[in-house]
Amino acid sequence: MPTLALDIHAAAATNGLTILIIAGAVLVLGYLLSLVLHPYARCSTCKGSPRHYGSIFSRAFRLCSACGGSGRERRLGARILGIGPN
Repeated sequence: MPTLALDIHAAAATNGLTILIIAGAVLVLGYLLSLVLHPYARCSTCKGSPRHYGSIFSRAFRLCSACGGSGRERRLGARILGIGPN
């Protein structure tokens, strides 16, 4: 009888591991799909507003040097995997 209990425990552990692997694969595929659909994020330097205004002359502005005035930058995963245009 003890071997039957060990077999049930081993089967439950294998079943749990399988569920964990499937859940991990679903999360990775979801992230990759997110990168393909939305490769850009808001620029962390200008927070999406591509202009930096002067402190003395408040009407004067320059474009953000980090994003080049677009207000967005490529996400880390998109840069690593080469997804989206440069």
